[in-house]
Amino acid sequence: MTVVAPAGTEEWVRQVLAAHWGEAWAGSELRPLTVGGAAPLTHTAGLWRIAAPTGHHVLKVQLNSDAARPAAFYPLKDRVIGHCRRQGVPALPVVPAADGSPSVRHGNLVCEISPYCTGTGASGSSGAEAVAIVEAGLDLREALDTLPPDVAWELASLHLPLLVDEEHWPTALRDAERRLLPKAEHGTDRWHRAAAGVLRELHAAAPLLRLTLGSGHGAAVRAEATRPAVVHGDLHLHHFLLAEQGGPRVVALLDFDNLHVGDRLLDLAWVADTAVLACGDDAEAARDVIAGFLDAGRRRGLLLPGDEELLMPVLMAHSLPVVVDIAKDILDRAILTPQWLAYFDLLSPGRRLAVHELLIGAASH
Repeated sequence: MTVVAPAGTEEWVRQVLAAHWGEAWAGSELRPLTVGGAAPLTHTAGLWRIAAPTGHHVLKVQLNSDAARPAAFYPLKDRVIGHCRRQGVPALPVVPAADGSPSVRHGNLVCEISPYCTGTGASGSSGAEAVAIVEAGLDLREALDTLPPDVAWELASLHLPLLVDEEHWPTALRDAERRLLPKAEHGTDRWHRAAAGVLRELHAAAPLLRLTLGSGHGAAVRAEATRPAVVHGDLHLHHFLLAEQGGPRVVALLDFDNLHVGDRLLDLAWVADTAVLACGDDAEAARDVIAGFLDAGRRRGLLLPGDEELLMPVLMAHSLPVVVDIAKDILDRAILTPQWLAYFDLLSPGRRLAVHELLIGAASH
């Protein structure tokens, strides 16, 4: 009788490898994946480094079954990654299972393997790293813009999973301003202070969002109909892996699990915000990298005049429901996951307001 080990444990991982990739994989050395010595920023997936016979690889286990995409998504994702790689984008390929599938389901959890790429995360204090991030991000956006039309048609029917209580950003913003912020300000522990800080940032960003996007059905949102595209959708700092030696360059772009059809400005907004975050406290480097981002984006035909005014509102509206849901986890559900504080920093509306000002200033020169 086969005893099923608890999902995500080493024994369970070995059972997955034996069942779907073969005994040689199952007998390999395993250890939890780290990036630069730190655990990757994820709360829905388990990541394991495998010393496989063909070299080091990474097994990703989607531990939250609600975050899994429909079965038809994974071959389509593999196709998108292959296209991007042919265009020179350093997206990591998927290692097929023994039956040729790009991913497998084991106990209703999606598992997939990709090669392990030696690299490190951005230091958060380097304009040179930011320039490398901009170049890789624009390369990706250019590659996605050249996908065959049928990819978008297929992907449009494979919606992203619902992982927050309220997806409609104006409704989430009203709850944040009217209920959650006062509740957070009544608390004194570090969790209430953290929630209050990010909710104040949301409140400060609200006028720009409402002016630019209206109630969620304003002019800029209607204009999305003219900008639909396959988007990566999650180009944050931790998804750019940089070379450990030599000059700064992106050696891997990670996590295509949020691929969907949406506003193509979303990816470009992520790139601008991530590049500024990579500059750390160097305000001069941030100004320079944003100017370079706008110049390169326009030169490549990826950004049109006026797009700079929409980038941060589009990004903030996209991530606002996530920020509010994490605040609910803290304030309503008492779910105090350590990653929440890192997500607040990663999705900071305050920084994005500052990036918006940099974009407007650069566009006016």
